[in-house]
Amino acid sequence: MQVSRRTLLAWAAAAGPAAWLVACGDDDDAAPATTAPGAAPTGTLNLLNFAGWAGPTTYADFAAAYPGASVNEIAWVSNDDTVTKARGRAGDIDVALVDGTTFPRLAALGVLAPLGNVPNMVHVDSRYRANDWDPGDEFFAPTDHGRTGIVYRRDLVATPPTSWADFVSLAPEYSGKVAMLDYQRSVMGNLLVMLGHPGSSTDAAHLAELQDVLLGLKPHLLAVSGEVGKAVATGDAVMAMCDAYDAQLALTSNPDVVFVDPSEGQVGYLEGLVILDGPRNDLGRTFIDFFLAPANYAAFINNVASPYVQPDNAGIDAALRQSPVINPPAEVVGRLSYHEFLGEAQAQWDAVWDAFGAA
Repeated sequence: MQVSRRTLLAWAAAAGPAAWLVACGDDDDAAPATTAPGAAPTGTLNLLNFAGWAGPTTYADFAAAYPGASVNEIAWVSNDDTVTKARGRAGDIDVALVDGTTFPRLAALGVLAPLGNVPNMVHVDSRYRANDWDPGDEFFAPTDHGRTGIVYRRDLVATPPTSWADFVSLAPEYSGKVAMLDYQRSVMGNLLVMLGHPGSSTDAAHLAELQDVLLGLKPHLLAVSGEVGKAVATGDAVMAMCDAYDAQLALTSNPDVVFVDPSEGQVGYLEGLVILDGPRNDLGRTFIDFFLAPANYAAFINNVASPYVQPDNAGIDAALRQSPVINPPAEVVGRLSYHEFLGEAQAQWDAVWDAFGAA
């Protein structure tokens, strides 16, 4: 995940009013949760999260529902920072938003607490449960997901792209009008899929083949940025490799923007909440269950317009439920592969990405 999501959220706020309440507080002031027999836990929950990645009043509503409880949101910085905070209990984090690349690192540290009884997990569709990194749904409560596809302007592109191969082959025709997402895992992963390889391959021959594709694309790029959807919506670019939540904003602002799920398949991410073992585990479980309750979850999705994991939730805005970008059909989800932790092989990926950046 990239921090540029905050910029995209700011763009969404400019398109329509949204008030994101972030409970305030000093990390050092958080007191341990207390639990009386038969009573809900109290205390301040420290939540490591993307800024405002919740419903407009999620934190206030939680405090109202559980007197004596509150939420202190700590801004997400990077996956490495999340691991560092978890290892050293920096800020005494209780619950964190993670994906499939960070979860294995936390599991290896032995810092995760079981979810235990979270009744509202039943509302999470089976397509997003029992994933490779937590097959028993013991530690990871899915909240949202995303994937990278192609956005293009149908009024400016003569031959609509339907695949990653089309995107690459059309780039010279629209040289200087093509944009690319500034996120290594999505760009490299999807081009590996185009080449017929696993989206997290660490095979040296696969990465060499991928590097050739990237270097061939570089001269035709207008920009490598986190805001590629907006560039297509305004016409600065006619085609881009773009994340789904970014694409939805572009489609909303310009009806000539089209989003394509490439025929070869895609890589993407699945995010969820985990509990970092500590003095407020019960409070963490209570918050996660509250977050996944249908009404609260719908408020979250309606606020951030992200692809979601409760497809039967009638509280989600009709426009989002009817959008194949935000509510993709089963066959699209079935072709997805999620980012995986690369371990020491990350250095190989970094070398390819650095060569692309320097070209």
